[in-house]
Amino acid sequence: MINLDESLLKFKSFKEEYNNYLNTDLTESDTRSKLIDELFKTVLGWVEKDINREKYVQVGYYDYQFSIPGFQFVVEAKKAYNKFQLPVKHKSLTLGSFKQGNSEVLSQIRQYIFEAGLQSGIITNGNQFVIGNFTNIDGSDWQKNKCILFHDLDDIENRFVEFYNLISKNAIIENGGFGTSNDDNIKGSIILSSIPNKDKELIRNTLSSSLGVIIDNVFGEIYRYEVLDDKRLIEECFIENEEIKKNKSDIEKLFADRPPELAEVIPARNTKSIAKQIQTEMKGHSVLYQDSEAPKPIIIVGSKGAGKTTFINYLFKASFSDAFLAERPYIYLDFRKYTDEDLENMGSVVIRDAIDYLYDKYPNYNLHTSKVLKRIFYKEIKQNDDSIWTYDKANILDRYNEKLNSFLEKHRDDREFFFNKLSEYLIRERRLRLCVIIDNADQFDINVQRKAFLFAQSVNRKAKCSVIISLREGYYYRWRHQPPFDAFDKSNVYHITAPPYSEVLQKRIDYALENIKIDGKSMGIVGNWASVQMDHAAIKDFLQGIKQSLFGSENSEMLSFLEETTYPNIREGLEIFKHFLLSGHTEVAQYILRVQISPESKQPIPFWEFLKAVAMDNKKYYNHEISRINNLFFPAENSFNHFLKIKILKFLFLRVEKLGYTEKFIPTFQVLNTFTNAGYKANLIILELNELLRYRFIETDDSVSDKEFDINLEGHQNITISAKGNYYVNKLINKFTYLDLMLHDTPIFEQASYDNIRRTFPISNEEGKQNLQARIQTTQLFIHYLQQQELKDNSQVEGISNNIVGDMLNNGLDQELKRIKGIQQRIDNNTGKY
Repeated sequence: MINLDESLLKFKSFKEEYNNYLNTDLTESDTRSKLIDELFKTVLGWVEKDINREKYVQVGYYDYQFSIPGFQFVVEAKKAYNKFQLPVKHKSLTLGSFKQGNSEVLSQIRQYIFEAGLQSGIITNGNQFVIGNFTNIDGSDWQKNKCILFHDLDDIENRFVEFYNLISKNAIIENGGFGTSNDDNIKGSIILSSIPNKDKELIRNTLSSSLGVIIDNVFGEIYRYEVLDDKRLIEECFIENEEIKKNKSDIEKLFADRPPELAEVIPARNTKSIAKQIQTEMKGHSVLYQDSEAPKPIIIVGSKGAGKTTFINYLFKASFSDAFLAERPYIYLDFRKYTDEDLENMGSVVIRDAIDYLYDKYPNYNLHTSKVLKRIFYKEIKQNDDSIWTYDKANILDRYNEKLNSFLEKHRDDREFFFNKLSEYLIRERRLRLCVIIDNADQFDINVQRKAFLFAQSVNRKAKCSVIISLREGYYYRWRHQPPFDAFDKSNVYHITAPPYSEVLQKRIDYALENIKIDGKSMGIVGNWASVQMDHAAIKDFLQGIKQSLFGSENSEMLSFLEETTYPNIREGLEIFKHFLLSGHTEVAQYILRVQISPESKQPIPFWEFLKAVAMDNKKYYNHEISRINNLFFPAENSFNHFLKIKILKFLFLRVEKLGYTEKFIPTFQVLNTFTNAGYKANLIILELNELLRYRFIETDDSVSDKEFDINLEGHQNITISAKGNYYVNKLINKFTYLDLMLHDTPIFEQASYDNIRRTFPISNEEGKQNLQARIQTTQLFIHYLQQQELKDNSQVEGISNNIVGDMLNNGLDQELKRIKGIQQRIDNNTGKY
């Protein structure tokens, strides 16, 4: 093999020879034979047996494939002097950036590499070089991969050590692939990436599959978190939040769903109190005078999933009396029903639906009749009668009626004008003021919300309607002083506080148990048992078992997880619960049998089974990019520190614990300064903070994390740890089950540790089961690897332990490992499943 010094001398000779070709029009074939062959073989030490030329794959012939045992890469050669578009002075950039101006050659090499089942490649014209991994096998975004650039032969000579350490045969054998001295290009090995058919889904047993369909139907009743559309359902399932029914634990005090601390927001937490205030406000909207002014709008704000829609349904279908509503006709507009095209024509489509809603809900108003239409436009008709229609009305009645009908049809088809006149008619002649409810506009992006606000402003001012509009508080905080959101400068704003999640779920399960009837039977196999026939009525046993698991003791881990990781987003909590019930890892049939065998059991569903089902859905392995469970040990891009997220969360938690709720927020720049002073890179801290915000582990004082769009921290914002972040960093990371899942896709930056973990990692069977003994051993190896990595981190943040793994072990992980080892010892050796 050729060493570095010999390689440099040969490169200088190659460069002189290259200059002789400057005035020669080399073809692509000449470029390969005269330049690239010479460079790789003579300068970089590759030999002919390492090279496979112009090999055919489905998309065509690639130019070169270089191979050593365990590593291969493709070289795509382009015609000399056809320059790639590279940024000046940059030594590297992402493939997404390189794509601009080079999309054709990038697409070509990616197709070749993909068909060959590889990742790595080089694009070159004999003078410029682009080196990198052009595909990923772990499901991550390839456009974020960095490629190394060499702009010309002078650049290669100036950076020859780096060039040699990247692609010489000697260096690639030493490094096991493209070498790099840049920390930003360090990539760990991931267990998930090495597993064949890692995305294959479970094969569920027939009994669980058939019962799962029934569970889906049954749970549909429990899951109706915002479609409480009849009075009885509302009365049985709606939670009247009486002074925010929460326990007095410190955690709940610190992380309760509190109303925004703004002067214009009415901070009532009692549901009946809010309803009474809104009712009083709407009474003030009653028509007292013919030229009544438009009433102040009512804005309902609350966090995502807190129950704004449910509260509106409660107001109009349970709280307000029939007599009250008889004097206040309302129009309910749910924006979720509209397509993007509908929302582009909001003034036409939404007004049409508003008019149709009036026709359907209030047929006794006879708004469609000729008589009422004439009263709606009586001013315009009178003006025409006294002018252009005078002669026809007196002498030619048919012609007059024809003109009148044409007039009515024309103005009725102008929907916005017609709606305004219709509202005016109800005020003038019936002493009724319309109330227009605009709900769920905050489910869309900011452009749609602007249009919804402009629409609300229009119907309020032009049609003089009452307006109730729901808005996520994150948007209200951020946009309330900007147009068009400042249009309602005299609004009444009410904050809806999310009810306790446990009460919501318990009422939904009770409702299902009391009201749902299930008939029929299912036949199937359970585990290794013989054929089993089960009555569908046993689904009630299953729900009863769920209820006992959740509410049978004060400290249910399942309920704690749901409450602390989703509150105040009640909708998300219910979605996760439904996700668990329908997961391929949820053995419905087994749970039913457990309840039937032991009806008084308080925990027929262990927490580890619940967490696994939520984390993995129907997959055999955990992947944080698609899972509902987040991986705290997965570093941000370009980082190889497994603990930075955890340290930031612990830092924020200690501040909350020390100063309490009133001072729990801290400016982002202070967090940044604290960690940079400890030795961490500022760009990595910002990346980690943004990931924590995106995962809802931290929150801002203006509730930017309540939004779904453009989530990004700004330097002036104040942040704190969320209830979810607190639960993960103080409870979940101390669980064997959590680490057992996280090791599936946490990058391992030390090869020997990766080899040991991969060697012991148990492959799942068709049902998603893994050998328990191997799982314990693999998790212990993962813990040991984390301990070794933590020893390399000498940065010290005041108050934050540098023994995070040790703290995890002391706070329950070690005890749980011992308990699980005891379980393993009692398992039949021939089964070995947990």
